[in-house]
Amino acid sequence: MGNGITCTERLINPNLSRYRDSELRICIALRPSSVQIGISQYGNRIPLGVVNYEFDCAERSFLENIQEISRQEALLDPDFHYGRQTFTVMDFKSTLVPEKLYESRHARLYMEALFHLKGKECITEESDPHSKSHILTAFNNNYFEAAKRLLPPSRNLGFLSVYASLVRELFRVSRSCKRFKTQAVLHCREKVFDLCVKTDEGLVFINSFPFHDRNGILYYSLYALNKLKVDLGSTVLFLCGSASENRLIEIFENQLDTATYLPQAKPSRFGELAYDKYFICL
Repeated sequence: MGNGITCTERLINPNLSRYRDSELRICIALRPSSVQIGISQYGNRIPLGVVNYEFDCAERSFLENIQEISRQEALLDPDFHYGRQTFTVMDFKSTLVPEKLYESRHARLYMEALFHLKGKECITEESDPHSKSHILTAFNNNYFEAAKRLLPPSRNLGFLSVYASLVRELFRVSRSCKRFKTQAVLHCREKVFDLCVKTDEGLVFINSFPFHDRNGILYYSLYALNKLKVDLGSTVLFLCGSASENRLIEIFENQLDTATYLPQAKPSRFGELAYDKYFICL
C-alpha cells in the first residue's frame, strides 16, 4: 500500500465472491500499529479471508492510518452490506459482573475499582448467556473512532471482547470434551495471557496475567488451577493466540492430562488457516 502501511498477510478464499454481502460477517481487530480483517460465513463462522495491515504512527496519526486503509482495502467498500459487522480490541481491561448484581449505571465504577482509567475510555457491555454475566471492557476511544471509519454506519455494528470470545469458545469445545471434569482455554497475547476455566458448575474463572517468559505463564496458570482445587489429571487445556509461537505445548503437556491447541479451521481451496490467525477476528 505504501505511505508507511504494509499488508503483511492476505488469504482470501476464491469462493468469497460467490456469497452475497448479507451472508458474510466481517470482524476487525484493532491494535496500536496494526489492523486485522476477518471475513467468515455469517451462519457457521467458517473463515473465508484474513487480511493484516501494519503501520507506523511516527509520520501519521493512528486515525490517519486507519482512514488510508479504509480508502484502499476492497473488503471495506462502503457499498457492501455485511450481515454482521464487529470490531474487537486487544486491551486487557475486561471483567465479568454477575447478572443478578449488575447495574448498567455503575459500569464505569466497576471498571475504576479494578483498573486505572484516564476518563476518556469507551466502556462496552456484553451480555454473556453462558456465564449469566455482563462483560465490561474499557479501551481507548480512538479504537471506537477507528471502527466507525473502517465500517460504514450500520445497526449491525457490534463489539466482541477477548473475554467474550474466550467464554464462547470454551463452552463450544467443552461439548466434545465431557470426559474431562475441567476444561480451560489459555489465550496468549503480546505481553498478557488470559485463562478461562469451566467445570460442571459452569464458568468458574477468567482472568488476565502479565508474563515475560514461558515459565511465568506456567506458574500463574498452575497457581490459578490449584487455587480452584481442580484435578489436573482430569483437565484439558486448549491453547490459542500466540501460544504456538511461544511453544507452550511443551511446558504444559507434562503438567495436565491433556494440553492441545484449539482446532484449526480448514477453509476450502486455500489451505489450513491456523486458529491463532483468526481466533479473535471471527
